[in-house]
Amino acid sequence: MVYILPILCFVIPLIIGTVAMRHRKGWLVPVLALLGAAIMAWAIVQGRQSTGFDGMGYAIVAILMAAPAILGVLIGGAIGWFRRRGEAKG
Repeated sequence: MVYILPILCFVIPLIIGTVAMRHRKGWLVPVLALLGAAIMAWAIVQGRQSTGFDGMGYAIVAILMAAPAILGVLIGGAIGWFRRRGEAKG
């Protein structure tokens, strides 16, 4: 489970970012990245206020879910942008 969760949190936003950029919905990529950053910031703040295993749960949300999602949507957006540029030239 510790491997599947980050991979899914990376691949699903990767696909969403690629499809959004290829269909000229580029505004969606930064919105999703900012949403992921907000979730990550919230989890870090909540984790710092908690003790024991509760704080570790928030850290897991931030590191294993939000960080790969942000990275995935940004890389997917870049891939979609490059592919759209390639279609326009060729």
